[in-house]
Amino acid sequence: MFRIKDSVEFQGKEYVISKFLGQGGMGHVFSIEEKHGNSKFALKSLQYFLPDDNNHRSLINEWEKAQHITHKNVICYRGFHDGLTEPKTPYLVMDLAEGGSLEDFLLAQHEFMEEDACLEIFHQIIDGMEAVNEILVHRDIKPDNIFIEKGIFKIADFGLAKIAEEKTRSKTFKGWGTAPYIAPEAYRAEKNTIQMDMYSIGHVFYQIAGMQHAYGTPHDWEQAHLTSVPKALNTVNAKISPKVSSVVNKLMAKRPSARFKAWDEVRQELINATQNVGDHRSAIDNILQKKISRDLKAEEALSEQQVKEKELKRKNDILNFQFKNEIIQPVNEFVDNFNKVSGADSAMSISKISDMGDLTSDIRFDRKAVNIWFHKINDSDVLSRYADDRWGESRLHVTKPTLNGKPVLAWGGVESSDGTGLNLVLVASEDDDYGDWYLLKNTHSAIAHRRDNRPDPFAFTTDELVKEIHHVGVMHIYNFNVSALEIDNIIEFISNVF
Repeated sequence: MFRIKDSVEFQGKEYVISKFLGQGGMGHVFSIEEKHGNSKFALKSLQYFLPDDNNHRSLINEWEKAQHITHKNVICYRGFHDGLTEPKTPYLVMDLAEGGSLEDFLLAQHEFMEEDACLEIFHQIIDGMEAVNEILVHRDIKPDNIFIEKGIFKIADFGLAKIAEEKTRSKTFKGWGTAPYIAPEAYRAEKNTIQMDMYSIGHVFYQIAGMQHAYGTPHDWEQAHLTSVPKALNTVNAKISPKVSSVVNKLMAKRPSARFKAWDEVRQELINATQNVGDHRSAIDNILQKKISRDLKAEEALSEQQVKEKELKRKNDILNFQFKNEIIQPVNEFVDNFNKVSGADSAMSISKISDMGDLTSDIRFDRKAVNIWFHKINDSDVLSRYADDRWGESRLHVTKPTLNGKPVLAWGGVESSDGTGLNLVLVASEDDDYGDWYLLKNTHSAIAHRRDNRPDPFAFTTDELVKEIHHVGVMHIYNFNVSALEIDNIIEFISNVF
């Protein structure tokens, strides 16, 4: 760990650590001064690291790449020390920007800036990002990582960026961005592209012109990035034109494919926004404003759909867990215990089969089989019929499956190769998201005029259950014996088959 007045050697010269500048995501930042000269730089140290592990090698690789980025709107990296020799702390030496950060600049803002002033900053940041993205995907763009030196805005802290187009499925030790600026696809661990940086920059631009984050201060940033839709920037700052607002909206689009493909496209769109269109400005702005409204509504619809899909996936994951953990896992344990006793010559097998989204397991022993299947209720699992309403008009009535007055979440069956079987029904619980299991033992009723060929007890197919579940508890051609499911019911059925 470095301290004030410590000395470091860099490119054959001795430097003294003169001032502590702050703490970043990876370590401490200091200013250093040449001991026998006038040069001044910034030194950024890595506080915690494991020597020569994968993350450390990735860090050094990216620092080597970063040294090739030279542009007036980028903090230039002068060199680095890998920490494998003394001092045992990796550090990066870079140009020193003494004008503060964009974050400091924004905190000092007390009124909305004019569009021309915003565009001047936007273009500088675009130029810097274009230079960075030629080599790296930054992945941690935020106002704190943009510095100001004599009125020039400079991109910094790209030393831990991921190589452009590289696909990663893990988070680095530094992290993977700062919550208010992380692109939606980063939460899904998708491929790193410059569109991730565009999304972050879109939020930075919004903050510069709107004096607030596009999503305010939500409690759940991930949810905000995945589903929230901001107000149009020009409705927040009336000095911003609809055209510039639409460019910022496009940068912040949820889907990477809906953003710009290259920084020059962003640049040209912003240049076009300043074109002199004479007396037609009002009409053009009116049309663009209506397009922004339509685009935002489309984003809202997409966000609502994503919320529904996320909730559906969460519920499906819970249902799959219940089936695997509460039904299949105990059966697996039974099969394992049986095989410990029976020996290799009389082994019982269990295998997983997937059929059109339903989960099934197949158990085999001595040329006999038991199949356990599981089906999650979906929109097609309803009973539909036409009936006259009170005014005599025929209307479609849709009834969702219930058992004992509670919604059915999923159902399944345990069926043997001899035709016997039982049904499993998972119904909604009043206490939590997990359902309660019930067992249906179905037999033919004495009032049936004729029996089908199935032996008693038998399992209904999923298509039959859609209709028959509504007959539980009423006089019918089938008897339904309903009881709370115990796993021993299934084990006993399997033992009787084999």
